[in-house]
Amino acid sequence: MKNFLTAGCFWVVAALSSAHGATICSGRSAGTAIDIATGVRTAVLPELIRYSTAWVDGAAADATAVVDVDGELLNAANGNGAVVWAPERNGTYTLTHKVMSSGAQVGETFTATFVVEGLEPDNPVISPANGTVFVTSLPVAITSPTEGATIHYTTDGSDPTVESPVYRRFRIYGKTTVKAVAVKDGMLSKVTTAEYALGRCADPAISLADGASFEHSNKVVSIRWNNDGVLRYTLDGSEPTADSPIYEEPFSFSESVVVKAKVFSDEFFDSATMTSRLTRIWKNVSTPQITAVTPFTGSKTKVVISCATDGALVRYTLDGSEPNSHSTKYTMPFYVTDSCTVKAYAVKSDYRNSRMATQEIVKSWGIGDSLGKPDHTFTTYGSGGVGWESEVDPGAPNGKAMISGAIVDGQTSVLETKVTGPGRLTFSWRTSCEEDPEGTFEWDHAEFAVDGKTILRLDGEKGWKRESVQIEGDGEHTITWTYRKDDVAGDGEDAAWVAGYAWESAWTETKTTDVPVPYSWLLGHDPEIVDEYDAYEAAAKQTGANGLKAWESYVIGANPNDPADTFRIVTFPMNHDGTPDLANLAFSPAKDKWNLPGAKTVLKGKVSLGSGEWQTVTEDNKKSFRFFRVEVQLP
Repeated sequence: MKNFLTAGCFWVVAALSSAHGATICSGRSAGTAIDIATGVRTAVLPELIRYSTAWVDGAAADATAVVDVDGELLNAANGNGAVVWAPERNGTYTLTHKVMSSGAQVGETFTATFVVEGLEPDNPVISPANGTVFVTSLPVAITSPTEGATIHYTTDGSDPTVESPVYRRFRIYGKTTVKAVAVKDGMLSKVTTAEYALGRCADPAISLADGASFEHSNKVVSIRWNNDGVLRYTLDGSEPTADSPIYEEPFSFSESVVVKAKVFSDEFFDSATMTSRLTRIWKNVSTPQITAVTPFTGSKTKVVISCATDGALVRYTLDGSEPNSHSTKYTMPFYVTDSCTVKAYAVKSDYRNSRMATQEIVKSWGIGDSLGKPDHTFTTYGSGGVGWESEVDPGAPNGKAMISGAIVDGQTSVLETKVTGPGRLTFSWRTSCEEDPEGTFEWDHAEFAVDGKTILRLDGEKGWKRESVQIEGDGEHTITWTYRKDDVAGDGEDAAWVAGYAWESAWTETKTTDVPVPYSWLLGHDPEIVDEYDAYEAAAKQTGANGLKAWESYVIGANPNDPADTFRIVTFPMNHDGTPDLANLAFSPAKDKWNLPGAKTVLKGKVSLGSGEWQTVTEDNKKSFRFFRVEVQLP
């Protein structure tokens, strides 16, 4: 083997027929190259190991220079370059260099030996092992793998220096942190630490398991431990320290939290940190449901707002604005008389507010609006489907009127309603059509009929005329206004008008209670309440000053409106088994206005007040009922 010095590197050339070979150089710069192919030398750290794939017989374009130290790969690359090598310990190291091409080695392997000196000493070793628990006392030994090194140590947890005591075998008697460092030739090793204690604190236990969830505010958490140290905790997910709050008693919280707890001790090892991640799951209040007939005709429509979340408070607006905590509180169904936008939301403590509910309510024109009786039912029809229509008429009683449809010769247009008689019906009407000079009404004209019998006729150019008709006979009567055309020609506007409808009934309807409250009392208490079951039932369930519900007052005969007034509508005694005594059902009014000829009572019962039909009570079924009412039938 020959050595060639080229450009600051030693070339190691194989004894081959050609002069080609591989180079392997070492040095911090090109000017400090050293022959590394012969013998051992001292490394200058950090070493710059140069490599090359050039001048190797058989090397292809994919040739790779592989450099390793004691089997640890430093480099595998193509071409020429260098790699830094800086060992962490003193000792002798072997460096190899070879070239690989197409999966096989080409050329020979070059080897060099380095001696590394002057690095920091090896870390000292403390025994027994870190974390050892002892009973009364414990001998501690410290050694150094670096020959000739001096060991310094501390037992107060501080880092040792060359000023710290030099090690000699010693014994500890309580919780101690031992730290040691090795020193040689002015160089210090890293610090080795070992902790010892008389025991280990038991791990605390958090009452709510990690990952638990909760739905309501003021969730309470407790932490259990063996009182073998000081229990400290955090609520922000940070690791508890000796400065964290001391746990003294269960605590509450309302939002998601990460509870961490750890026991600290002057005698024992600290416990492990216990963690409980607790998540607040907010429930939403159900979105309110707004129920109303829309579009509606008549003077009003009922609006009912419900919420499926029990105990939720609903607030609403009628002008389309977003409701808030100052908006009207919903307590019972209400009426609207015109088009509006109802918006409602619901709230409940410990729940997120519901979503907004919106309902557009549209007031549609109805025949009753034009005739001054919005809540009365009218229908219209005619030949070819041509019925009456509404129009503005300043001369009409209400500024509006119904006008007959645009029919042709031989056709009719009819406006119809029904009333329950006897009673008196009044209305206004006018015509603009042919006038029958002979009064036979064979020509175009208007008719008013009751139950199919024509009562009044009108033709010609007639202004508004007020009519009043007495209708006799109990029960339902059909009222019609008909504009009728003959089979030829026409005159004027060829139409009839009706407005200003009014009906005064002389018929007394038989009333019965729908809930166990006398109908007559409810009628006197609130005339409108009897038309609406929800409000009616709410009144029936109200609690009086006597502590009784209205239906209870009714059963025992007390006035629900004034408990001090004990006038009796209907009374009946109750047997000891909770069933009514049918034999002693009595209708005994104490006031003249209830003492009407023909008044009678029927005792009825229900299993529950809010559901099912009222059934007539008999001796056979009376034990199946829990609630009772007397159905007062007034003539």
